[in-house]
Amino acid sequence: MKVCIVVSSRSGVHARTLPSIGHPHSEGGRRHGNIKVCSDETMQQFKTFRSHDRRISYLDIHPSEPYVLSASYRDDTVKMWNWEMDWECVRTFDVRAREVKFNPKDADYFACATDYGVKIWNIASPGSDDLTFYFRSSCVISLDYLSRGDELYLITGNWDGSVKIWDWQSRSCLKTLKEHTANVYTICAHPDLPLFITGSFDGTVCLWNSFTFE
Repeated sequence: MKVCIVVSSRSGVHARTLPSIGHPHSEGGRRHGNIKVCSDETMQQFKTFRSHDRRISYLDIHPSEPYVLSASYRDDTVKMWNWEMDWECVRTFDVRAREVKFNPKDADYFACATDYGVKIWNIASPGSDDLTFYFRSSCVISLDYLSRGDELYLITGNWDGSVKIWDWQSRSCLKTLKEHTANVYTICAHPDLPLFITGSFDGTVCLWNSFTFE
């Protein structure tokens, strides 16, 4: 059985698969900052809690630990929840993020899409505003990781319609793609094939080769 965590509203749906079997999925009221925990099979509701003071912008699931990140662009926080501790909030990070994602090669780190670039945090950092490092860019709306063997890249979708490819180690921008004419609101890298997809408010979806970036 696949177990999902879902945040939904009139404006759209975010869905993620929980890595552990037997846990409920959660459905949240994005506009109100609520998360509802439900059975994946029957949709029976087990728990509802207020995760943020304002709407939830994004969720991500830790690949091995019982952690869920929730981001609220409106209340300037990212929170980490432990579902094995009855969804207790175990960390709060002071950052205004549209999107958050754990690093697939080292999930102690996560990336935040912000107005001034991508901010990287360590989940064990001592301070709520203790940045690990920073990819400086224009307003970033969406992001995803791209793995090529031992190499790791970060793809960002930006407010100006551009897509940037970043080298994780050097933190430098390798290439800027300019196919879209409006902000890029979603990016998804294929886990096995050398492909990634970008979607824009200009009404287009682009399929890219992750080796040539064409």
